Amino acid sequence: MRMTQLSPNNQTSNNKLSKPTEEQLQNELHFHLVENMLMKLREEELISQEEFNQISKLNRQKFNPLLGPLMCDKP
Repeated sequence: MRMTQLSPNNQTSNNKLSKPTEEQLQNELHFHLVENMLMKLREEELISQEEFNQISKLNRQKFNPLLGPLMCDKP
């Protein structure tokens, strides 16, 4: 395996990450709040695992979170 260390001189301007917008941050917050409530419903067995997965999928579509897909094992 070959590893290359990048220095600031090797990076191009295309590698810069853009700062999230206020709307993206709000969506991220709302997504995580809803997911926490959803997990509590599942833990208390008020919803099934299938319902949990369906609602979680809808939440990801609605809020389009930046980190949500990374934290979920189902696309």
